[in-house]
Amino acid sequence: MAADRETKELMSHDDRILSKTIKAGAEEDLFFSLALEQFLSRMPPRSREIIMARFGIGDAYPKTLEEIGRTYQITRERVRQVIASTLGFLSGEHEHPTFVKISERIQSTLEGKNGIIKTEKLLDMLAPRGGKERGALLVFIECLPVIKYEKATREYEEIYRLKDFSLAEWKKVKDAAKAIFEEANQALEEGDLFARFQKKNNAISQQKLFDFLAVAKDVCQNVFGKWGLSDWSDIRPRGTREKAHLVLKTKGVPLHFREIASLIDSYGLKNSKKQESHPQTVHNELIKDKRFVLVGRGIYALSEWGYKKGTVKEVLEEILRKATRPLSREEVLAQVLKVRQVKKSTVIINLNAFFSRTGKNAYSVKK
Repeated sequence: MAADRETKELMSHDDRILSKTIKAGAEEDLFFSLALEQFLSRMPPRSREIIMARFGIGDAYPKTLEEIGRTYQITRERVRQVIASTLGFLSGEHEHPTFVKISERIQSTLEGKNGIIKTEKLLDMLAPRGGKERGALLVFIECLPVIKYEKATREYEEIYRLKDFSLAEWKKVKDAAKAIFEEANQALEEGDLFARFQKKNNAISQQKLFDFLAVAKDVCQNVFGKWGLSDWSDIRPRGTREKAHLVLKTKGVPLHFREIASLIDSYGLKNSKKQESHPQTVHNELIKDKRFVLVGRGIYALSEWGYKKGTVKEVLEEILRKATRPLSREEVLAQVLKVRQVKKSTVIINLNAFFSRTGKNAYSVKK
C-alpha cells in the first residue's frame, strides 16, 4: 500500500512538472517537443535517442533505420522494434491530460479542414517553428489511431485524414470540379467555381469543396487565387513567357518588361527563392512570342487585347486603309491609342509625313 501510494505520488509529481512545462512551452510555440521530452524521460536513454533520430528531433533530418542501426550496432529490425515499443508506450499515455490536449489539438485541426489536409499544411499550421517541434508532432500523430496517413498518389498529395473520412466522396467531388474546368476551359474565381458546382451537384459547403480540392494533384489554385487544371499555364506557368502572360493577363494593362520581371518575383512565380528574374531575359523572351506586342518603349501588351505590332506608320496605314472615308486627326489618334502606347505628337508627325490631308483636318492613304 505504501509503495503504491509512493508510486502515485511520484507520478502525480511528474504530471505536475509535465503540465507546467507544457504550459510554458505553449507560450513559446514548443508545445509538442516539450511534451514529448517529458513523456520520453520515463523511457530508457537508447529508446529516447532512437525515436528522436528516426523523427529528426534535434538533428537536421530524420535518419533511416540503417543509419540508426549502424550508430547503435543493431539490425534494422531491432531498430524498428525499439521504435514500435516507444510508440506503444506513448500510445498507452492516451488518457494523460497532456496527451488528451495534444490529441484534441491535432484532431480539431483536421476537423477544421473537413477531415483531410496536406501533410505540409498540417505541419505548418501546428508546428510553424519546424525542426524538433515538427518531428515531435509527427511522433504524436503516429500514436493517434483516429488519424491516418496516406502516401501521395496520382490524384492527391501526401495527406493526413481522419479515420472515417471517405476518399470515395473526396474523389467524387474532385472529379465533379475537374469536369467544370474542362467545360469552362478557363481558370475560375472561387465564387464562380462554387456557383457552377452547386448547379450540377448535391449540396456541399463552399469550405468543404475547397478543403477537398486543396489536396488534389490535377486541380489546384494559382498565386492569384483562381482555380483550374494543374497542367494549365494559367495555373502553373512553367517558363518565363507563360509567367509573363499570366502576370499581364491578371493585371489587365500593358506593362514595362522590368515591371513584369519584378511582378513575376513578387507573386512567387520565379524559379527559385534566391534567383531573381532578370529583366533582360524577360524582354528577350517576350519579343519573340506572338502573344505579346511591344506597344511602347519596353512596354508590352497581349495581342489578344487588340494591340498591333509594327511601326506607327504601319499602324496608321492599316487604320486608314480599313476606313471607308478620310478620318479626322482626333479619330485617327483615338484608334491608334487603342492598339499602341505612343505619344500623340509621334502620331501627328507620321500623319503629316506619310499620309494625305483631305480638307482642313482629315487624312487618308496617299494614292
